[in-house]
Amino acid sequence: MKTSFDLSESLLHQVKQLAKQRGTTTKSLVEEALMKLLAEVQEEEAPRFTLRDVSFGSGGMTIEFANAGWERIRDEIYPVPEPFRSQLR
Repeated sequence: MKTSFDLSESLLHQVKQLAKQRGTTTKSLVEEALMKLLAEVQEEEAPRFTLRDVSFGSGGMTIEFANAGWERIRDEIYPVPEPFRSQLR
């Protein structure tokens, strides 16, 4: 769609220079800038997602796991049946 704008000479000159540097047209550069502006505005207006706190209890790890490494914690969470343990080590 064709439309017209009144821009300051200095702004138009800068846009034309930038378009030339990027090897594109002034029209394409202005369209890109407007699309970025609209996306930015939509992002600002979009509701932010907040993850609710579903923590259980407090104080971190139980005494049993306070100084345990990840391997011990993992093995407790995901136990390996006895017949397969020898294959893992």
